[in-house]
Amino acid sequence: MLANLKARPDWQALPDIRIAMWPQQVSFCDDISDERLFNEQYIESRLFAGKAAFVLYLLCGATLASLVCFAYDAWLSHSAGSTLYSFLSKSWILLTFAAFTGVLAIALLKLEPICVRFNRQAQVVHIYKGRKNAATVAWRDVHPFTEFSPSADGKFAINLVFQTGPTALTMASGAFDIGDESALVDNLTRLEFLRRYMAEGLCAIQPDPARTSYRPSGFSKAVTFKEDGLLTYLFAILLVKPAYYLAGGPLIDRHLVRRTANVEWPEEVERLCSPGGDVTGYDATPVQASRDVFHRFNGRGFDLVNLQGEVIG
Repeated sequence: MLANLKARPDWQALPDIRIAMWPQQVSFCDDISDERLFNEQYIESRLFAGKAAFVLYLLCGATLASLVCFAYDAWLSHSAGSTLYSFLSKSWILLTFAAFTGVLAIALLKLEPICVRFNRQAQVVHIYKGRKNAATVAWRDVHPFTEFSPSADGKFAINLVFQTGPTALTMASGAFDIGDESALVDNLTRLEFLRRYMAEGLCAIQPDPARTSYRPSGFSKAVTFKEDGLLTYLFAILLVKPAYYLAGGPLIDRHLVRRTANVEWPEEVERLCSPGGDVTGYDATPVQASRDVFHRFNGRGFDLVNLQGEVIG
């Protein structure tokens, strides 16, 4: 099964966790001050909330726009003295589209969140599968991959694959932030973030003081005049922000964040993630990386280099 993934043209194997990123290329900007998500027992990705929110903005916006157009058409038809049959024969598509997007939005709101916990204490990864249900796999058995998007959106998904049987694979996203899927170098940086945390703890993933730190999430970053320029800033303020509020953006965000925060992990997972939890039966020895060989992004992929940065493979 792993061989099939490696052979796919839209998948690329990333370095093994026993090979670290070249130290001079490592720079993190994650604000890890939220102890509910980042602590010495585990770190948790809640990327789902932001990703689902973006889709819901579109669906709710489409529903609202369709209903407004339907109401406007109804007013015009009433003013013109048209019959109900004549009005519906022209406007049923708008009503159907509004109902369709509305049903999709409701279904997405009820969808179980996708959360992943990286448990350093037990050296395992917990993948949320629904209320009181999760898959637990050994971190040392991870096979990291980049999956290239078949569309033109330029997405680079970081997938963590675990072989759980002769023909069975368990997969989880390694992304914590929407920016993790922007480029291959972002995949490599996030993989190093995970590798360092699982091997050394929070002290190894502190944000670079030379960079602006922000909380990783699936939500889009706020647009600023200083960083994004005048045109982008005006577009965001005059068009995107009003549309966000009209589509119910704040309510959507609040619901998804609360729903994701309230997921019910199995008791075994909560036990393993609690301070001083009993990890008997688990190989809790951290995976250490080589001190002689490193990987370094080269603009298209990565090279194997020594500590001095000389390419060796």
